[in-house]
Amino acid sequence: MKNSIISIVNAKGGVGKSTATCNLGIALSRQNKNVLVIDLDPQANTTSILIPPNINCPNTFYEYIDESAPIEKCIYPTFEKNLWCLPNVSEANNLEPNLIKKQNFEGIRKSRSFLKKTYNFILCDCPPNMGTWVMTALFGSDFVIIPNLANSTFSIDGLLKAIKLIEQIKQKENPSLKFLRLLINQVDKRKSISKFNIAQIFQYFPKNKVFETMIPTNAPFETAEAHRTTIFHEAPASNGCKAYRYLAKEIISILEDKKNRKDQTEE
Repeated sequence: MKNSIISIVNAKGGVGKSTATCNLGIALSRQNKNVLVIDLDPQANTTSILIPPNINCPNTFYEYIDESAPIEKCIYPTFEKNLWCLPNVSEANNLEPNLIKKQNFEGIRKSRSFLKKTYNFILCDCPPNMGTWVMTALFGSDFVIIPNLANSTFSIDGLLKAIKLIEQIKQKENPSLKFLRLLINQVDKRKSISKFNIAQIFQYFPKNKVFETMIPTNAPFETAEAHRTTIFHEAPASNGCKAYRYLAKEIISILEDKKNRKDQTEE
């Protein structure tokens, strides 16, 4: 399996991007994979979850994008073995006007060689828009995962915007970029709204573009968020935690299958 850079993207907020990034990062690291989470969202929620309070982070995503520190100086260990984080700070917002003016979205792409040599998975947690930091992530990524809520019809709008942007960047800037799968989040199969929205999703997307693993509605997710931690530490025996374990294995299997098919084509 080739090492992969994966962006977690949706134009709509509140669909569980940061929760998915953090929990998937841990799940993959527990499959003996070296994982880096890059927090591209200046709200820095992922940073606050993954970086222990006793770790001082003098260099962050802000310094890296501002080119005052190389990327390897901006990466810190988390509380989890095999999992690292490139943290963010709110000051990163100050860099956006200049990057937009210069049309400079090369931040992740310029470090691809180092990232893919060092980590099996690089997960980019993106802000809830289609702006500078999302473009920066997509310019340098191999794959995109789009979380979507099963209990909200409106989140499909953000999903379709993300798909459109992926196609535009693939055609113009990053031909290797691929939409990996849609992740259906907050599933409660007892409720008709979940059933309706899942059915709607499959009207737009074939089954091979939707993860088989769906993340259930689970009260420990809310408790974990309140405690600034993950489901793995809040409720390791919960259904939500089990779902992320399954999701990590599914992603590894999908990417191994992609590599095998590519190798067979090249033979």
